[in-house]
Parts: sequence; C-alpha cells; structure tokens
Amino acid sequence: MAPTAGGWHALHEGRFGEERWSSELLPALERGTDWLQMAAKSKFYQVLGEPLHFWWSWYVLWHQRSPQMMFCRWKDSEHLCFLNPFLPADEQEVISRDYNLEVTCIPGAFHFELPSDVPRRFPIVDASDERHLFVHLYREERHELELRGPGEELAPFTLAEGSSLVVASALQVEEGDSVLDACATGVTSLVLAGAIFQRCQRGQALPQDLQGRLVCNEMVKAKASHLQQTLQSLLPWRLLDPQASLAGHGPRVVFTSVDMATPSNAAERLGPYDKILLGPPCTDDKALLRGAAGGLTRWSPSMPKVSGERQLKWLHNALWLLREGGTVVFFTRALSPDEGDHVIQRLFRRVEGVFDLKVLAVDELVSRLVPGLCCESTDWGAWIMPDKTSFGPMFFSRLQLLRRMHVGCESPSKFMQF
Repeated sequence: MAPTAGGWHALHEGRFGEERWSSELLPALERGTDWLQMAAKSKFYQVLGEPLHFWWSWYVLWHQRSPQMMFCRWKDSEHLCFLNPFLPADEQEVISRDYNLEVTCIPGAFHFELPSDVPRRFPIVDASDERHLFVHLYREERHELELRGPGEELAPFTLAEGSSLVVASALQVEEGDSVLDACATGVTSLVLAGAIFQRCQRGQALPQDLQGRLVCNEMVKAKASHLQQTLQSLLPWRLLDPQASLAGHGPRVVFTSVDMATPSNAAERLGPYDKILLGPPCTDDKALLRGAAGGLTRWSPSMPKVSGERQLKWLHNALWLLREGGTVVFFTRALSPDEGDHVIQRLFRRVEGVFDLKVLAVDELVSRLVPGLCCESTDWGAWIMPDKTSFGPMFFSRLQLLRRMHVGCESPSKFMQF
C-alpha cells in the first residue's frame, strides 16, 4: 500500500473505528455502480489507446446494442430516478410504467429498471460526473404523448445520487423564495426549481403572480456553460426567457459564473437571498478511493485542512448574501471533520459580534422529509453514510441567520472580507 493511501486509511480507521471502517464503511465506499464498472472495462472504452468520457462509452454501447447492455435490471445501489417535476402528469405516468418506478423515502425519487426493449430507453448523454447522469430529450421509440408539443420537449428525468437530493430538499425551498444554488450541479438546481416554481408546467404560460428566482452558479466558465445547457433541457424555456416573465423581473432562472471567495460579484448583485445551497469543492474521498483524478496517490494529510479553509471562506461570504431569517445549507462529501463540523465551529467563532446564527436541527428535519433514511447526528450537522444507506458520504448543516449585528449592514459588499 502506498504511503499516502496508508495514511488515508489510518486516518479514517482512527476516526470511525477499525471494525466499522474495515468491515462496513470501506466496502460501502468501494462499491460502485455496476454499469459504470462494466463500461470502464468495455472494449469501446478505449479508442487508439486514449480513454473517452463516460457518456461516450455509454453512447457507443447503446447504439451498438452490446449484449452486455441488454439486461433489464439496472444494478445500481447509488442512483435514483428523479422525475422532472415540470413534466405533465400523463407523461410522468408513462415513464413510471416503462421504467417500473418504485417509490423511495426521498420525495420525487424512485428505484428503477431499464426497459427490456432498448428503443424505449432514454440514452444517457452526460455522465461526466458519475454521481449525476442526464438523459436525452428523446428515445428511439417515442410514446404518443411524447410527440405532442414540439419545441416544448424536456428531459424526463435525471439519475441522481440520493444524498444530493436530500440536501437540496433540506433547504426547504418554497414558492416565491429567492434562492442561490452556489455550486450548482444540475440535479440540485432541478430540485430547487421544482419547489420554487411548482405551479409552472411545460407548455404553459407562467402564472402572472409568479414570484421567486433561482440563481445557478458554477465558478468554472466551461462548467457553467455546460450547466446552462443541461438545465435548458430540464426546465420550461419560459423560466429562462426574460420576455416571458412579468415586466421588469427578468428571467426566473439566472446563471452566473463567479468565485464565491470574492467579496463582490454577480451573485451579490442578484441578492439578497432567502435560501442558499452551498456545496464548495471538497475532498471527495469516495471518488479518490475509486481512482478518480489520480486516486489516493494525490491525497495528503494537508488536503482536508486546505479544503476546509476554502470552505470556511465561501460559507462566511455566503452569509453576507442572506436576508435576516434566511437559511443556508452547507454540505461536503469529505470524511474528515476538517471539512465538516470543524468548518461550522470555526465559522461561529469568526462571525461572533457580526452575525447572530443558529444551527437548525437536521435529524428531525430529515426524519420528517425523508422517513426511513438513516441520518447520523454530529455536533454541528449530520452525516448520510453509505454503510447505513445506499448514499453518501455526505455531511450537511443548516444555519439560520437570525440577525445582523454589524454597522453598515445596508452595504454588505464593504464587509465581505475574510
């Protein structure tokens, strides 16, 4: 075992205990999605010695009708089918029947099976992030309901890692809220949009009294462009069109590409916000264990501390964008407390005398929103762990800004310093 890998194992074994780490948690982290493992081993995955992206491997496999892909049950313990909430009910029923959807404890999410008839499957067009898989607008054999409303087509669902759906739901967004998805993934933005614009339907004009706005931010410009294209396939176009909303309000869904570490940016100008979902870059231990981005050879003991510093800065700046009474949900996929509880603990020390903050109970909320999901409480939040559920790891904490106590709170940009 390489020294860095050995240190990584020793660190988490010390935290979780040898028995849980070796017998339960580590095997759960190593357990991958069967189709992804199969695609990686496929002869189509390498062309001229150069590896292709996940989605291209899937595309080739699907179009070649590989016998390996002709199984009916999708052997997937991590992903759930999240139905597009803007899809009409009759089309949702078609998808439910074709994919044999089974209700889960997570609202709007289902266990699924692939249709045995390949032309009835929606091909995956983007699996660049194996946690979130996006499908095409069309399938080869389209149901008669899918032929209606040309120009209004929407991707019918996404396949999402369950913990992402939980943290987005934990923000408890309501119709009319102004919301910032500060590190948008597409999946989280779809969940939030479905709650804010729940009266909107594909193919219908926006309600005249519609309120609320969703700002979807991605720091990296190329990823921001990709995010916008993805959401254009998932959201009714009228939510993105400034002409379709009430005069002067602009589009209901806005895209930005700003660094949340900067004190003044486009996200600030579109605020303040009632709710913020913040999932800053973190040490993705599960991805490292599975060999992503160089695997555990890239890990070092300093990595969680460096990430924790960045997360603290982002979370601190996010507070300046909140209205009094507003809520921020902070989440990471790291196993180290330096990127979890310690970030929240340090934040409270940092903002003493500036903000009056309150940690909102997570375990009670999750038990109400997602009954049956095992959630482990921590000092400052909660864990969703893959040895207790099929999802995670995911740390998240809910914070409410009760009041501002600083001078000049009418000009937050002057104080967004770290």
